[in-house]
Amino acid sequence: MKKIFIFTLLSFFGCKNEPICTVNENNAGKEIYDLDEATCFIALKLIKKKSDLNLIRDALLAEMNYMDKIGLNSGNPNPEHEPESNTELDINLMVEYALNEEKVELTKEELIKIYDAEVEYLMFIGVVDE
Repeated sequence: MKKIFIFTLLSFFGCKNEPICTVNENNAGKEIYDLDEATCFIALKLIKKKSDLNLIRDALLAEMNYMDKIGLNSGNPNPEHEPESNTELDINLMVEYALNEEKVELTKEELIKIYDAEVEYLMFIGVVDE
């Protein structure tokens, strides 16, 4: 009886092998940043749950707001056509901004993991090189 109960619990809470979201492989190399796709890509890379998608999205929105604030964002999706900027992206300052200004409900370590995983998404879409 005890084994049946444990098996039932494992079946109920077990992995269903269904992804929480999907990334369109056809977008590889297209140099188009899609917030929803970036969120999904990062969640899958970091092996997160569906409930984490909104937190990841919040972290990415905070990053966009920070980049707007320091003048790194432009409406042009292709960075090769952006004018040279003297401003550099400091990940530590960006994390502090996300925590203190945007009030993202993640830890510093979680934000850094998200932003590191985002670099892999940027490589996937062909915006940055390895």
